[in-house]
Amino acid sequence: MPHQKFQSAAIKPRYSKGQISVLGINSVYPRTPWVTAWWSVVFPGFGHMFVGKYLHGFVLVIWELVVNNQANLNRGIALSFHGRFEEATAQLNQDWVLLYVAVYVYSIWDSYRNAVEINKSHVLSEIEDAPVTPSDVSFFDISILDKKNPWVGTIWSILSPGLGQLYSGSTVVGTFVLAWWIFVCHKAVAIRSWLYSFLGDFDGAAAIVDWQWFLFLPSMYVFAVYQAYTSVNENNILFDIEQVRYLRVRAEQLGHLRSITENTTLHVIATFEHSPFVEMVIHDIEKLGVPPQNIVALPLSNLDSQPHVIDTIHRVDGRSMLDGAMVGAAIFMVLGTIYGFVLHWGPVIWALIGLVGGFFLGLAVEFALNRKKINLSSAPKSEVVLEVTCSATLQAQLINVLKKRKAIGLAVMPKRYPVT
Repeated sequence: MPHQKFQSAAIKPRYSKGQISVLGINSVYPRTPWVTAWWSVVFPGFGHMFVGKYLHGFVLVIWELVVNNQANLNRGIALSFHGRFEEATAQLNQDWVLLYVAVYVYSIWDSYRNAVEINKSHVLSEIEDAPVTPSDVSFFDISILDKKNPWVGTIWSILSPGLGQLYSGSTVVGTFVLAWWIFVCHKAVAIRSWLYSFLGDFDGAAAIVDWQWFLFLPSMYVFAVYQAYTSVNENNILFDIEQVRYLRVRAEQLGHLRSITENTTLHVIATFEHSPFVEMVIHDIEKLGVPPQNIVALPLSNLDSQPHVIDTIHRVDGRSMLDGAMVGAAIFMVLGTIYGFVLHWGPVIWALIGLVGGFFLGLAVEFALNRKKINLSSAPKSEVVLEVTCSATLQAQLINVLKKRKAIGLAVMPKRYPVT
């Protein structure tokens, strides 16, 4: 992402890049509008949560749970897919259905609109290049912006939705997701149904489950998993953006103080990924007695603009090909659940089959549409270059510090003598 120089730290930013607090971490991050709208189609409120509009999202999620249940809409949808149209019509509460329609359409439209506006705000925040405070400490909690692995957050959400959000640092969002997941699972009798399914009692699993509540679970589950993944990605990118700005401002402030080199001077160049180790190694080198102006750390420009299928803690561009995969997973998990009510293996097993099948089908579509632009994965890469000028007597200590702080590579520059 391009960054402009921030003109003055005294200027209050008009367009903030993000906010870190004990309640969670949020950032102005660009989203594909149609993907945002799709999550609102799946479940009103999800599109708003996807772009960071959590308060709107919470209100719409609660509205969906209340009004959908009063209208008996999920049961009507399931019966319609089974071809039992008259029974589906009889199940619906027409008063609540009419109340449902306007808000449902609004949630789709507003989430799309918000995605467009947030994308504009992101561009303006990049131009303004306002600082981001990378930590917040209060009596109740300590919140630190650091690099995390998005797949760890994904795995925790697979085990229980909400845990991935807590891992990413979003305390309020994680608590909300975990609470709604437990509540809906209880109302749907989902835990016992899962137990019966894995024990092979498929008829028993289908008999005890509550159709109306159970149909909330597929979309909730897929979204919670993917939102945890994207949330960690966003936080990693926000960390990179904040550190890029810090290093550039530091270099500008110290640039005019560079010391004059002597014959005994040592030049060492090292490369790092964006991580807390960059700032820690600067501090460690200063403790060796090296003047701050002789330690230059600058971010490297990213020349790799290709989207990646897999984001890791080492490489995050926020443009992975998993959007389509998760869209497919949500669609087919819902369909698997609906038809699983009448098929032999029951709603749980067919939901899992739909989840896996839809994921790979969506991923295949993304590959087909973007096959010339995709990298399968991403290896660790150099993102920061560090140049240290110091006395040659510090060479061994300096190299030990660089290794300790996870330098990717280093080079001791040979002495250059003036040509006579």
